[in-house]
Amino acid sequence: MTDAADILLRRVADGDQSAFEELALQYAPLIESMSAQFAPSFAAMAEGAAIGEQDLQQEARLALYRAANTFDPEKKGITFGLYAKICIRNSLVSLWRKSSAGARVSRRGSKEVVETGGRDALSELLSASETGALREKIRAALSPYENRIFEQYISGMSVKQIALHVDKTEKSVSNALYRIRVKIKGLLSSD
Repeated sequence: MTDAADILLRRVADGDQSAFEELALQYAPLIESMSAQFAPSFAAMAEGAAIGEQDLQQEARLALYRAANTFDPEKKGITFGLYAKICIRNSLVSLWRKSSAGARVSRRGSKEVVETGGRDALSELLSASETGALREKIRAALSPYENRIFEQYISGMSVKQIALHVDKTEKSVSNALYRIRVKIKGLLSSD
């Protein structure tokens, strides 16, 4: 990665909005092409989904922002462009899964639980808009390593991608995800 790109990513990670706008401008063609690629899948959904290409572009921009904040320039063999593309794709796939007809809400006891045909209900629950307090509880319950794995997992990365990113084995990442699920299940059942 060039020094200029590295500096730009550091500025974004430090919360510099103008740096992110500059980065988003550089990656606008990727955002537009990936949004256009997914648009037909969303158009084919039931009427209730109502997700247009502008919404997809906004989701892609959010994924680019998350990618800029989680990218590790020290990792060899992974460029930011490839990492951003993977994050954007995973985010759009996740949005499609959440919006698809397979998603439904069922009542279990007095709590509502999201069930999907996608990865798992945990991913869906944690991506809902009203999760600030829950995410803080979760962060407090997890070790630093588990927090790192958790953030990458909910950003849409696969176990294999996370393992490459944190330089651990897939088994280590899978074990961490298991511990995370157990801890989160404990937090949810105590509420």
